[in-house]
Amino acid sequence: MIGGRSKLQESALSAAAVFAATAFALIVLELFFDADARSLAISGAALLGTGVMGIVVAVAAQRWTSRLGLSGQLTVFAALALTIAIANVMVAAALMFLSTHDLRLLLVLCGYALLATIGPAVLMTRSVSGRVGALREAAGEIASGRLTVRVADGGNDEVSQLGAAFNRMAEALGEANARRQELEQARRDLFAAISHDLRTPLASIRVMVEALADGVVDDEQTRMRYLKTMGTQTEQLSALIDDLFELATIDSGELSLRLELLKVEDVMAETLDTFQAQAERARIHLAFEPAPGTLPVAADPQRLSRVLYNLLQNAIRHTPEDGTITLRTRTTGNAVTVEVSDTGEGISPADAEHVFERFYRGEKSRSREFGGSGLGLSIARGIVEAHGGRIWVETGVGCGATVAFTLPAAVV
Repeated sequence: MIGGRSKLQESALSAAAVFAATAFALIVLELFFDADARSLAISGAALLGTGVMGIVVAVAAQRWTSRLGLSGQLTVFAALALTIAIANVMVAAALMFLSTHDLRLLLVLCGYALLATIGPAVLMTRSVSGRVGALREAAGEIASGRLTVRVADGGNDEVSQLGAAFNRMAEALGEANARRQELEQARRDLFAAISHDLRTPLASIRVMVEALADGVVDDEQTRMRYLKTMGTQTEQLSALIDDLFELATIDSGELSLRLELLKVEDVMAETLDTFQAQAERARIHLAFEPAPGTLPVAADPQRLSRVLYNLLQNAIRHTPEDGTITLRTRTTGNAVTVEVSDTGEGISPADAEHVFERFYRGEKSRSREFGGSGLGLSIARGIVEAHGGRIWVETGVGCGATVAFTLPAAVV
C-alpha cells in the first residue's frame, strides 16, 4: 500500500521536535535572560509536559475526527494547535509570576484568539475540502466510464499536484481504452477475415467431395480435375494455418531467432532459385542486382528466407506477363537494404498505409481472386522488426511497387 510514514514514526518525529524546541527555549532563557538552574528545570518540565500533552491530544484527535469530513478535521486540528500554543503561553505566564488580574486578562485574550481563529480556519479548510470533493466527483465520473473528465489543477500545493496526477491517470486510461477498442475492432476484423478465408475453400472442397461420393462425376477427366482442385484448396488452407501460427508466434513475442553471420545475397540467391519455375510459368522475369561489398548481417537464414519468399510471392501475384521482378541490395550506413521491385500495377498511397496490416487487400492488387492469405507482408514486418530492422513500401500507381527492408550490419 502506498502511504506516508507510520503513526509510530510520526509520533517519534513529533516527540523529537518537542525535545528540540524545549532545548532551544532553555538555551535562550539561559543566554539572554540569565535564568538560574531552578528556573530552567521548572521551565523545561512545563514545556515538555505541554508538548507531550499536545502530541497525546493530536493522536487522540486523529481517531476522534476520523468520521468527520476533511473540512471538519482541519478545523479541529487548527483549533487544537492554537489551544496547545495558548497552553504554553499560560504556563510561561504562570512562571513569570504575573498578577491574578493580568493572568485573567491574558486568559480572556487567549480565549478570544481561539474563537476568532475558528472562522478563518473553516473558510480555509472548506477551500481545500472543496477541491478534494471535486477530485472525488471526477473519480466517480471515471469509474462510470466517462474518461474525458478532468479537474482544474492550477497551483503548486499538494492538492493541485494530486489533481495533475489524476489528470495524467485519466489521460492514460483514455489512451488505454482507445487502444483496447482498436484491438477489439482488429480482433473482430481478424475473425471475420479468417472465417471467410477458411469457409470459402472448405465449402468448395465439401461440394466436390459430395459430388465424387454421390457419383455425380462419372468421367475420369472431371474426377482428376476435382481432385487437383481439392489438393490446391487444401494447400491454401494449410498455408493459411501456417501463416496464422507464425503470426501468433510473432505477436506473443516468442519468435525465436537462430542468428548466424551471413551475407544477405546468399539467402536471396537461394530464394530466387525456388521461384524460377513459378516465374517461368507466369512468364515473369527475375533479376538479381546485388551491390558489391555489402556488410554481413546477424540473421536467422530461415526467417530471412521467409521474408524474401513472402515479398517475392506478393510481387509475382501482382506482376503481369512479361513483367520483371528485381531484387537489389545496397549498403545504407550501418545497415544493409534489400529491395524487391516489380513492374505491376503499383500501390496507391491509400493502400500503402495499410499493406502491412493483417488480411488487408487493396481493391485491385490485394483482392482475393489473386490468392494469398493477406498475412504475408504482416509476417514479413514482424520478422524484420525482430531482427532490429524496418520495412516499408514505396508507393506509385501504374509504375510498379517496391518493398524494401533494412537489417543492421553485424558487429565483427
